[in-house]
Amino acid sequence: MNRDDKVKAIQSVSPSFCLAKWLQVTIDLAHGTNHSCHHPARHKIPLEEIAQDPSALHNTLFKKARRQEMLAGIRPSECEYCWKIEDAKGTHYSDRLVKSLDDWAFPYLEKIKTMPPSLSLNPTYVEVMFDKACHFSCSYCMADISSKIEAEMSEFGPYPMKNNSHRLLTEKTKWKTPDDNPYIQAFWKWFPDLIKDLKVFRITGGEPLLSKNTFKFIDKLADYSKPDLTLAINSNLGVSREILQNFCLKMEGLKTQGKIGAFELYTSVDTYGAQAEFIRAGLNFDHYLENLEFFCQQDSVSRVILMGTFSLLSIPNFHLLLKKVYELKQIYPKLILDLSYLKEPEYLRANLANQQLKEKLNEDLQLMQSLHEKKTGKGFSDHEINKFKRICHWVYENVDNDYLMTHKGDFSIFVDEYSRRKGFDFHQVFPELQSFYAEARKMALFNSKI
Repeated sequence: MNRDDKVKAIQSVSPSFCLAKWLQVTIDLAHGTNHSCHHPARHKIPLEEIAQDPSALHNTLFKKARRQEMLAGIRPSECEYCWKIEDAKGTHYSDRLVKSLDDWAFPYLEKIKTMPPSLSLNPTYVEVMFDKACHFSCSYCMADISSKIEAEMSEFGPYPMKNNSHRLLTEKTKWKTPDDNPYIQAFWKWFPDLIKDLKVFRITGGEPLLSKNTFKFIDKLADYSKPDLTLAINSNLGVSREILQNFCLKMEGLKTQGKIGAFELYTSVDTYGAQAEFIRAGLNFDHYLENLEFFCQQDSVSRVILMGTFSLLSIPNFHLLLKKVYELKQIYPKLILDLSYLKEPEYLRANLANQQLKEKLNEDLQLMQSLHEKKTGKGFSDHEINKFKRICHWVYENVDNDYLMTHKGDFSIFVDEYSRRKGFDFHQVFPELQSFYAEARKMALFNSKI
């Protein structure tokens, strides 16, 4: 069955049907929340549900209700990321379709479309955050998933904007140690059954290479033989080279012994150089590139996926990142660029861009298209280009003036305060954004008077 026929098969169930709601889950074990996929907001996993069935770490009653909506052709409001893409001008494959077409999802279409949504099932693609230990304090991240940001917010308090809740801690961890956490206890109870159906297991954070549970999981894999399992990990690559080398040795051992089929690294950077370091406080960009190449060189690594969370701050130097990734692709074809637009916080969204920045975005798209793999053999794929293209189309969509007034005003306040806390000079790091900042500053002053 070709791609178009597969899309028709998915759409024939309903225009809002998404296999990820059944088969993919991201579980935050530190706070007891999950979401399927990673785009919707996290929702709480009731303790009484996991007491009866540890698979409720995925199969919550809340999620089962969303599955029912999808089968009925109703768009769950939590899935607005995809609805925005699908409603933009032109024809675009949203992540609803991209994920549903994947090898861990599409083969289960017939089974899932006929099973009652009230039934529980094991996911095939699982992401787990064991804890939030992290030594980075990225501009768009939150205290709930970064211990570094939690310490920042404890010291300085909220940012002085209208939308000031984003980086704040929403719930303090209740357990003295991870071992006391009932959600982690439920996970290890579920694990022997869960692993039977797993196709992809991805460890996220925080920084997973700082978590002892990451290595506990890797050690447990030695008791199983899962040659069809892809193990993946998210890492900011900011830990020591010794940790990275030891980790790669463990991956090589698992692959050699047939305990897993593949290992993939997911790592994030959002633009180039000092501007990337501003977005991700704690990042040393030169060291990042060195560690990125180190992973690309490892035989144990099947793919290296460079994730970019595209925000307004990504735009000025994004062409330099594209050129660098293209350069690396000539040497390491396993390197893949995977882009998504920043959804939260709204004051950093790329769709706040003025006309000058939108024109820059169009230039970057043209650059990426000129580096197409069909022209070079080792360039950007159709899939990589299309993901950036749909971000561009989203940015080009008009937004109302009230939206711009509120969030552009908050942008200027945020970058001023963030710079003060982190010791950055925004105006020196982003000279290309000075006219945008001036516009935003006027809006902030106007908002303060109403």
